[in-house]
Amino acid sequence: MSLETYRLEVRESDAGLDADVYDSEGLIEESTHLSYDDFDVEAPDRDEAVSRSEEITADVTELDVQIQRDGAGFTFELLGDRETLTTVRVDDEE
Repeated sequence: MSLETYRLEVRESDAGLDADVYDSEGLIEESTHLSYDDFDVEAPDRDEAVSRSEEITADVTELDVQIQRDGAGFTFELLGDRETLTTVRVDDEE
């Protein structure tokens, strides 16, 4: 295996948040969608849509995106071979 660069991007959509993992060539390796309805959360009233990204270089064979909710927002965790590579946090108040 060799080191590969990945980018976790989290963007707001009409009904929730989308998380995509891109490889160094810009191809989607992993993707997930979070619906606000699934968490009984109303869509926040924001002036601008959320858009966050984190880049990581790793030597992994398996990628996964996990979503966690606490009382103030969502955390998107990119796992590589079951180890945390990076996280992106989206707070309700942003």
